Amino acid sequence: MRNMISQVRNFNKSNSSKSGLTVKRSVRLLAVAGLTVLCTVLFGCKDKNNDPEDPTVPGTTENPNWAVTVDNDMTSSMTAIVKVSFAKSEGSLAAFIGNDCCGIATYDADLKLYWLYISPASEQGGNVQLRFYSPDQKRIFDATSTFPYRNDTQLGTVASPHTPSWTVAK
Repeated sequence: MRNMISQVRNFNKSNSSKSGLTVKRSVRLLAVAGLTVLCTVLFGCKDKNNDPEDPTVPGTTENPNWAVTVDNDMTSSMTAIVKVSFAKSEGSLAAFIGNDCCGIATYDADLKLYWLYISPASEQGGNVQLRFYSPDQKRIFDATSTFPYRNDTQLGTVASPHTPSWTVAK
């Protein structure tokens, strides 16, 4: 912006003998530059509709109070240690296979990690979708990628937790 103002001043000095038309052009140029800077500051350059760090994302929701809907005899399970990098406080993390909630995480406040026990409705499992409710933002977020259910395995460790990217749920 400062560079643009300097260029306008230099242009005006070199063309000071011309009519008031130069001043009008300079004012227009400054107005356009100012609007450009203002729009960049106000609206930024990122997709605010999918930015979990942005508390102004439209639409809020109450805590969904997810509950495991799978009636499994506990013969098949998988665990995951998950970090929700944008969370500022404890939220709710759940695992879904299709529309079935197959796991609710427990939060470890000391480690700032979620411990998730996943138990699908069938031995075949499927792709696990993580969902996170942020009480600070009153929004549900979906992990941008899924992972396959694998019986008797663990995803992530305390030293290297599974850290998915998130998008606002539709």
